[in-house]
Amino acid sequence: MAASRMRPAPVGAPSGAPREYTAFDEADLTSGFLRLAFGSDMQRLGGSDDRIHKFDHRIAFRISSSGHVDRSEMYKRVLDDFIVRVPRIDAAVVDTSTAPDVIVRLVDAKDFVSALAAALGDSTASAFINQTNPRCTTRSRADELGHLLRADIFIVVDRGTDIFLDCAYHETLHALGLMNHADDIPWTTLNQRRSVGYLSVYDRAMLQMLYDPKIRVGMSRFDVQMLLPQIIQGLD
Repeated sequence: MAASRMRPAPVGAPSGAPREYTAFDEADLTSGFLRLAFGSDMQRLGGSDDRIHKFDHRIAFRISSSGHVDRSEMYKRVLDDFIVRVPRIDAAVVDTSTAPDVIVRLVDAKDFVSALAAALGDSTASAFINQTNPRCTTRSRADELGHLLRADIFIVVDRGTDIFLDCAYHETLHALGLMNHADDIPWTTLNQRRSVGYLSVYDRAMLQMLYDPKIRVGMSRFDVQMLLPQIIQGLD
C-alpha cells in the first residue's frame, strides 16, 4: 500500500463523519494491528490478553431486537458489508434453531443496563457499566488457547441512525477479535473520538490481516510481528 492520502468519506457515511484515509504504509498497518488485536479495554474479562483471539469457524450471528425501533435489517446490512468486503470472514445470521457465536441485542436506551445484567449477570454487568459507553458495548469470551467462543453485542436503537451505525460497526469489529481501542490512531473506527458509521479502509485491512490464515489463534505478539511484512504485502 502506498503512502497515506485522503479522500471524502464514502457514500452512505453518516452526516459530518470525518474523511477516511484510503492508503497506508507498512508502519501504519503494523503499529495499528499490534495495538488493536492485542489487549482489551474491558471487552473481554479474564485470561491473558497478549495473544491473538478470533473465530476459527463459520460465525453464527443471532439478532435479538426488543427496542421500539426495529433495526434488525439495518444490522444485517452492516454484517453483509463485513462479509462482502472481507471475504475471509465466514459469517451468517441464524435463527433460534442454531446455536449462536455472536448475539446482537438491539435495545432501547432505558433497557440498556437491565439487558446487560440479564445476559451477563449483575456483577459482570456492573463492571461493564462503570467503564463502557452507555450506547453500546461488547463482551467476548475465549478459551485458554485464544479461540473466541462467544460475543455478546449490546446496541441502543432509539438514539438515531448515525449513533446506531457507529455502534454497529465499532462493536462488530470488537466481536470479530479487534478488542482494543486506539484513540491516537486517526484512521480506525476503534478510535473512540471518531464517529464512523461504515467499514473504514483501515479497519477492513485490520480484519484482512487478523483473518489471514497465517495468523493463527493464540499467536503471541512476537510471532505475529514476524509475519506482518509478508501479510501486508499481500493486502489488496
